[in-house]
Amino acid sequence: MSELTSTGRINKFDNLKGLAIFLIVLGHLTFFRKEPGIEFIWNVVFLFHLPVFFFVAGYFSKIRPDEPIKAFKTLFIPYILFCIIWELFRVYYLGDKPNLKLFIRPGYMLWFLLCLFFMRMALPIMDRLKYPLIIAIIASLLIGFIDSNILGISRTCVYMPVFLLGFYYKDYKQKVLDKFPIIENDAFALMVAILTMIASIILALTLEHDVICLKHMYGNDYLADIIIRGIIILVNAINVLVLTRFMTNKKIVLTQFGINSMTVYLFHPYVIKIFKILFKPYFKNHHRWLIVFIFIMSFVIVYLLSRNILTQALNKVLNLIYKVLFIE
Repeated sequence: MSELTSTGRINKFDNLKGLAIFLIVLGHLTFFRKEPGIEFIWNVVFLFHLPVFFFVAGYFSKIRPDEPIKAFKTLFIPYILFCIIWELFRVYYLGDKPNLKLFIRPGYMLWFLLCLFFMRMALPIMDRLKYPLIIAIIASLLIGFIDSNILGISRTCVYMPVFLLGFYYKDYKQKVLDKFPIIENDAFALMVAILTMIASIILALTLEHDVICLKHMYGNDYLADIIIRGIIILVNAINVLVLTRFMTNKKIVLTQFGINSMTVYLFHPYVIKIFKILFKPYFKNHHRWLIVFIFIMSFVIVYLLSRNILTQALNKVLNLIYKVLFIE
């Protein structure tokens, strides 16, 4: 039975993106991250949301002659545009100092667009390699020796394995199922889900946030750092596979969130910055309500920003810029 809906979409993957964008907003809305419970939530969501986004992006990526220009239109143009918008917001609304490395060191969360653009550009090359996933894993481990946050290079490398896992998912799934049919067993899948959740909780409780989100440079004990990074990459991959296994293909509230996840991603930083200015003073003395507040407000923010009218407006602006720059 086909997973495609009448609109040509797959609800399962929209639902995955919807869950991921909710977790992203939740993670960025966390005030007082050093408070008990808050830092734990912050760490846990980073073991799920970005891996899911890169996995789904890989799943729907293709190798065709027109893909580079599509990636430029849907990823690079928004990256440049929102780098400028974010910089203006920071300087003129928040009163921050100008970023002298604009575009080189991406603004708040915009590194994701740049990384995904580089992944799409690199995909035809990676696909020509004999062992693309193994090479990507090795690169993700070795990049920890280099201070390479410029242009999001480090994050591109560390999340490339899960992007390729999505790209090759259908092929890998069938090959693995042929050798290990037990993977399709519900009881086995549930056991794996429980074990990887336990592993995620342990990592979230014991590791620093920069280590969990794979943006730290190795220290003196580089062997331990390599092993820890390898474990995190493995847990990220299993988390994604487990979520994909159990996520429903029915249309639910997450579906709309996922369909318009790009709009939510691009606009939620501004809403969150304003919310923090307005509400952070209040929660200094009311931490017990903080967790409830961030869950409720995360849902409200994602719901409002995932309306079709915002996505349609954004697409019109991007199409206009594209028409100005390129010959039809």
